[in-house]
Amino acid sequence: MTEPTLEQTVPETAVAAEQEIQEIEDAGAEEFYQITINLPNKGGKVQVIASPHEAIQDVRQSIVESTETCIHSCFSLAFNGTKLNDFMELGDVEGITPDSELELVLNNYTEREARIHVNRLRDLLAGPAKLNINAVGIDPAMSFLSTVSGHVEETPIDNSTYETTPATVFSKFDLNASTALSDFVPRGLERTPVQCVKSIALSGWNPPPHHLRLRGDLMYLIVTTLEGETVQITSTATGFHVNKSTSNHFDPTPRQDAKAASDHSLIVLLEKVSPMFATNFKKLQEFITRHHMLEVLPVTTAQPAYPWAIQPAPHTFDPTRPSEAYLNYGTDSVDSLRDWNDEIQSHRELPRANLQERVMRDRFLNKINADFADAAVRGAMDVVNGNVVPLNPLEGEESHMYVYNNIFFSKGFDGRNTFEKLGGDDAAHVATGKDLEGVRALNGVDVEGLYTLGTVVVDYKGVRVVAQSIVPGIFRQQEESSIVYGSVDNGPQVKSDEKFHEILGQAAKALHLAEHAVENGEDKSTNLWTSFDTKGLMGADGRRYLLDLYRLNPVDIEFLENDVAAKDGMPEYPHKMTLMRPELMLLFWEHKLRAWVQERALQIQKRAEEKKAQEGKSEAKDGKTEEKTEKTDVKKEDEPTEAKKEDSKEEAAAPTNPEDDVNILDFDLSFNVDAFTSVKTPAESASAKAEQENAVREASKFLRENVIGVLLQDFTAYIVSPIDGGSLTKAMHRRGINMRYLGRIATLAKESKELALVHIHYLAMQEMVVRSVKRIIRKALRGLPTTHIPDCISHILNCLLGHEVNASPVATLAQDGHSYAAFTPESLRESIQNEVLLRYRFRLPEDFVKNIAKDKKIALLRDICLRAGIQVEARDYIFAPATDSEATPATADASPAVTATSLPKKGNKQNKSEKNQEKQARIVAKSKKRATTFEPSDILTLLPLVKQASTRSSYADEAFEAGKTSLAQGHRQLGLELLLESLALHEQTYGFLHPETARCYQALAMIYYHSDERDVALEFQRKAVIVSERTLGVDSPEALHNYLNLGLFEHASGRTLTALKYLKHAIQYWDLIYGKNHPDSSTADNNIAVMLQSLRDFDNSCLFFERAKETQELAHGKEHVIVANCHHVLAKAYALKGDFETAVKEEQLAYDMFLKLAGADDVRTKEAELWLQELKNTAEFTVNQALYEKAALEQQQQQQQAINRATSLSATAAAAATKAALAEAAIRAANADAQVGSKGHLSLNELLDYINSQPQGSSSGKNKKSKANAAKRAISKK
Repeated sequence: MTEPTLEQTVPETAVAAEQEIQEIEDAGAEEFYQITINLPNKGGKVQVIASPHEAIQDVRQSIVESTETCIHSCFSLAFNGTKLNDFMELGDVEGITPDSELELVLNNYTEREARIHVNRLRDLLAGPAKLNINAVGIDPAMSFLSTVSGHVEETPIDNSTYETTPATVFSKFDLNASTALSDFVPRGLERTPVQCVKSIALSGWNPPPHHLRLRGDLMYLIVTTLEGETVQITSTATGFHVNKSTSNHFDPTPRQDAKAASDHSLIVLLEKVSPMFATNFKKLQEFITRHHMLEVLPVTTAQPAYPWAIQPAPHTFDPTRPSEAYLNYGTDSVDSLRDWNDEIQSHRELPRANLQERVMRDRFLNKINADFADAAVRGAMDVVNGNVVPLNPLEGEESHMYVYNNIFFSKGFDGRNTFEKLGGDDAAHVATGKDLEGVRALNGVDVEGLYTLGTVVVDYKGVRVVAQSIVPGIFRQQEESSIVYGSVDNGPQVKSDEKFHEILGQAAKALHLAEHAVENGEDKSTNLWTSFDTKGLMGADGRRYLLDLYRLNPVDIEFLENDVAAKDGMPEYPHKMTLMRPELMLLFWEHKLRAWVQERALQIQKRAEEKKAQEGKSEAKDGKTEEKTEKTDVKKEDEPTEAKKEDSKEEAAAPTNPEDDVNILDFDLSFNVDAFTSVKTPAESASAKAEQENAVREASKFLRENVIGVLLQDFTAYIVSPIDGGSLTKAMHRRGINMRYLGRIATLAKESKELALVHIHYLAMQEMVVRSVKRIIRKALRGLPTTHIPDCISHILNCLLGHEVNASPVATLAQDGHSYAAFTPESLRESIQNEVLLRYRFRLPEDFVKNIAKDKKIALLRDICLRAGIQVEARDYIFAPATDSEATPATADASPAVTATSLPKKGNKQNKSEKNQEKQARIVAKSKKRATTFEPSDILTLLPLVKQASTRSSYADEAFEAGKTSLAQGHRQLGLELLLESLALHEQTYGFLHPETARCYQALAMIYYHSDERDVALEFQRKAVIVSERTLGVDSPEALHNYLNLGLFEHASGRTLTALKYLKHAIQYWDLIYGKNHPDSSTADNNIAVMLQSLRDFDNSCLFFERAKETQELAHGKEHVIVANCHHVLAKAYALKGDFETAVKEEQLAYDMFLKLAGADDVRTKEAELWLQELKNTAEFTVNQALYEKAALEQQQQQQQAINRATSLSATAAAAATKAALAEAAIRAANADAQVGSKGHLSLNELLDYINSQPQGSSSGKNKKSKANAAKRAISKK
C-alpha cells in the first residue's frame, strides 16, 4: 500500500477524504441481520448472518453452499407470504428486522435450473479437489493448509507441563539435507473423496421429444449406484423421479413398483434409491467440512495460481464430463455468448454517488473483468493452437486478426511496420505491455465519459496475444470522423475533438500529462494531452474510447542516449521503446512537490524576517521621535502600544508556520509524453518544448541517480529483502524501476562491498539468467508443433541443468531438424550470456551460468518454470552423478546416468546417515534408465502467462489506510473498526479469494495477535494463508510469510506441535525457492529453536540457533552486534542443554564482541558479562560435582573391595569413613559455590526458570524485547 501523497494534502481533497471516511464509519456501524430460514417439509430451521446491503441472491447462495441445506438449489425466499426478488437488497424488504424469519419455498424447475441442480450435485460428489475441465493447467488454486495441519486441531497445552520431550516434526530432521522436490506436494493430500455413486450421466434418450416437453420433461439421467444397479431418472418441472426406461425401451413415466421414488431434490431421490449413497454422502459431507471454507470455494474474481511442480491425480472415467458444456451453457450455448464491451462499459456507467453504489459498481466491474480475462485466455489459446480462423487469412501470419467469443485478438508482432524505426517485433512486444499499463492507469483515474477497452495480454507457446473487447462499429467501413483524437494515419492527419480534449484533460491532470502542440503533415498545429500515437475513437454506441495507450509515459532519455547504442563491446539495445514506469513519474512528481513546498516556505519565511527587521528599524526611528516630544496625550500613547502588541503577535505567528501560506495548487509540473520523439512541434512552441524536455530528462536522471540508490539502501537496511526473482521484480516495480536496470543494480551491489548486498547481487544475476532463458524458450517454441514442445523444453533444461549427468544431451526428436535440437550446454550458456549483455548491459562472470546451474538447481528450475509457464512433475531429478566416474561421456549413445551399485560408501561425506543412503538408492533406482536429467514426459503442460488491467476499489483502500493511520496515532478502537470495514469492502468488492483480501486478513490477524485476542488472530491468519496459496501460489513468498506468522500465532495459543508443522512446511519451501542462508531465514530458525526449547528439545534447538548464527554471520560479518546477540542466545541454549563448556565459549565471544562494538557501559555488554560469570561458575561447579561424584564412586568401590577382603575395618567404621569423606567433599564444593554464587546446584526446571527470568539490573528484559522484535520482523515481512 502506497503512502498518502502530498497531493492529498490539498484542503478540498482532505475534506473529501474526511467525508469518505465518515461514510465508511457510518456504514461500518450498521448491524448485521441474523435471519432464520424455515425449511420445507418439516426440515427444521437454519440461520444465516447477512449484511442488510447484501442481495437476496447472496443469501440464497449461502443456503446452497451450506452442508445442511445443500440438497436445495431451485427455490425462492419468502417473507410474510410474499416471494422476494433475488436482486433486491435484504435491508430494502419492507418490515424486515435483524431477527426476522424467511420461508424457503421450492420452485418448479426450468431446463436451466435442472442443469444447475445436476451440476451442483456433481460438484459435491467431486469434493474439494474437483477437476476443472475449463482450467488452463493442472491443479489450479491449490491449498495445503489442511494437509499440513493433518486435519486435526491441537488442544492448547502449557508446554511447561511436558515432563519429557514430545515427538515433533523436527525430531528426526536433518538440517544439512536439501528439500526433496518429490515432497513439494505434502504427503497426505486427500484428492479423492468418498465415492457415493459409480456414475451419473446424461441418458441417451435426451433430449425429451416435443410432446413430452409439454408434460414437463426436462432431461433424462442414468445413474449407476454402488450396489451395481442402473437407475433411469426423469427430470421434470416438479422434481425428479425414477422412470421405467431401459437401454432398449423408452418410458419416462414414474415406476410403480417397490423401487419407485421421487423427490424435488435429486440428492434426496438418490438417498431413497441407494442406501450406500445415503451412508457415503454423509461421509462425503464430513470430508468436505474437514477443509476450511476458503479451501472449497471456487476462485472467481482473480487468476488462480498454478503450482510449477505437481503430482497429478490419475485420470478417472466420467461419462458426463464431455457433456459439461451442455450442463453449463445449454443446448445452443447461448449462456456463454456475451457482449463483453457493452457489459464492461455499462458496469462502468453505474451510479457512484454514495458508498454502497461505489461498492456495488466496483464489485460488478471486478467480476466482469475476471470473467472477460477467463474467456480471453481460453480464446488466446485457441488462436495460438490454430482453432480460430483469422479475419485476414491472405495476409502474413504475424498480421492476422481474429474475433472469437465476441473478443478481438491480435498478435504482439509488428505486422504493419508501425514500430519499424523503434525495433520492430521487439518494440511491438514491449508496446503491448505498455498499452496494458496505460489502460490500468486510466481505469484508476476513472474519469466519467472516458472509456477504455477490456484488455488482456496472454503469452502462450512463444506468441504474445492481445485480447480486447470490441468497439461497436469498428469493423464497419471506417469514416474519417470515427477517429476524433490523435493521429489518424500515423502522421499526415492529427485531430483533436474539443469535447474529447476537455474530458481527457481531467485524466491528464491526475496523470500529470502536459498539453503540447504537434504538427501534422500539412504543418498545422494541434494541441494534445496524450501521445501522438494514442487514438480517440467515437464508437457507434456514442461512447468515447481511447486506444493505443502504450505511450502514456515519457521516454527514459538517459537510457536511450547512454545505453542503447553499441559501445564498449556491447551490442545495440534491441529496441527504443524505453519508457519510464508510472510509479516513477508519481515518485518524481512528489519529490519535486516537496522541494517546491520547502523552497516556497523558505521564501515566505525569509520575506517575513525581512519585513520584521524593516519594521524594527522603523520602530527605532519612531522611538527617537517620541523622545523629542515632551507632551503627549496618555490615551493617544496607549492606543499605538496595544496596536504594536497585536502587530508583534501577528509578526511572531507569521514565520512560525510559513507552509500555511503555501498553496499547493500553484505547483505545476507535467510531462510531455511526446518529448524526445520524432513528433514534429511548431516553431512557436520551441521554448515550451525545451522546458518539457528538461522535466522529462530530470525524471530520467532521478531514476538513475536517486531511486536505484534508495532501493539499494533499503536492501542494505533489510527494509526490503527479496527471496526470489519475483519478489525482486515487485520491489523494483513498486519504485518505478524498469527491469532493464537489473544489470545496473547488480553492478552497484557488487561495488558497494556491503555484505547485506551480496545476496542481492547474486539474486539480480540469477534473475537476468532466468529472464534470458525465458526468452530463449519463447523463441524456440514459436511455431513449434505441439508434439515437440515437451521435447524442446526438456532438451533446453538438460543443457542448462543436466550437463553433469550428460555432457552432450540429444533431443529425442532431433531428427526433425528444429532449431532447438542444435543447443548444447556450451552454446546455451553462450546464448544466455549474450542475451544478458544485450538486454541488461551486464557481463556475467565467467562460468556463472554453469555454477548457478550447479549450486541452485531447484531454485533455478522453479524460476524458469514460473516465468515460462511450465508445469513439471514433482520428482527427485538427478542433477549430478553420485560419483564422477558415472557421468555420461560426451557421446551420442548415452548410457544410464547412475546405477544402483554406484552409491557412495558409508564413509563418504555426501551421505551422513543410512537414511540418506536409502533415499539416494530410491532416487537412483527410479532413474536407472534415464540418460538425461529431464525427459519429455516430465513436462506435463504449458501454461498461458496472463496480464490484465485489474481495477482497484478506492474506498476499500482508503478505509485500509485510514485504519492503519488511526492505529499509528494510538486510536486502536477506531483503527480496528476502519480495518474491519475495509475488510468488508474488500470481501464485497473482490470476493474472499483475492490477494487484496488476503492482505486485509493478514493485517487484522496481526492487530488481534498484539491485542492478545489470539483465537480471532488465528482465524484471520488461516484465511490469509489459504487465499495467498490459492491466488499467489503455494510457494509464493507471501504464502510462506503467512505460514511463518501462523506458526507464531499457534505457538502463542499453546499449539506448539501444530506451529512446528507450519514452520517446517515454510522452511522447506524456502529451501526450494532460494536455498540456504537467506538473511531472513535466520528469524525462522530462531523461532523454531525457541519453540523446540519450550518443548524441552534442547539438542535440536541448539542446532537451529547455530544455523541462525551462521546465516547472520554471512549477512553481517563475524563481528556485528546481531551476531554477538546470536552468540548470547546460543550460550543460553547450550546451558539448558547442560553443555556449560560450550556455553562459556559462546558467551565469551558475545561479551568480547559487545565490548568491542558497543562499549563497556552498554547494557548488552553488562548482561553478557553477568551471564559469562554465571556460566563460568556453573561450569566450574559442574566439573567439581563430576569430580566429587567420581571420588565418591571410587570410595564406594574401595569400601566394597575392603568388605570383600574381610579387612580389619568393621562395616560401621567403613560407613563412617565414607560419610566423612562425602561430607568433606560436599563442604568443599559448597564453599566454592558460595564464593562464586553459582547456580549449578539448581535442577533443570529451576535453571530454565532462572534463564527466562529478569534479574534486577540485567537487560534480559531487553533481550526479550529483541526477541519480540525479531518475531515481529518475521511476521511483518511481506
